[in-house]
Amino acid sequence: MRLFLSSIIALALLNSCGERNAKSVSAPTDSLVNSVSPPPDTLCFRQIVGRDSTTLRLYVNGTNVTGDLNVLPFEKDRARGAIRGKLLTSNRIEADWQRSGEGVTQPYEVIFTLKGDGITWREGERIEKQGKWVLKNPEQSYEYVLMKIDCR
Repeated sequence: MRLFLSSIIALALLNSCGERNAKSVSAPTDSLVNSVSPPPDTLCFRQIVGRDSTTLRLYVNGTNVTGDLNVLPFEKDRARGAIRGKLLTSNRIEADWQRSGEGVTQPYEVIFTLKGDGITWREGERIEKQGKWVLKNPEQSYEYVLMKIDCR
């Protein structure tokens, strides 16, 4: 009888331990879910002119924008680099491009404008201003027009 009673008590203790563990595991709380920031939106763009191509990938997380810009002319010097900037309005991004090309990396100011299914920015003669290369005369510069593409 003692053995039977001891077995029942042992089973009851084991069973209650299992219930306590099951109760202690719970779904994440709303505060934990809300504290994790949403994944950034990814936008990709490309322009192909003859054998030259330009690609832009942007990650937009709130007003922060990061990504990479690659200007790849055929048989010419290429320029690649990281983009970091701010979304100023729903269609305007002001960013710094860490442009690497011809063995040199330099910070370039780039202002992107979202237009429908595309994005534009201007490129031309630049001057150095406070350690950053900015357009000397934006009105007389070349306008890149890249169309939105699937990021896959």
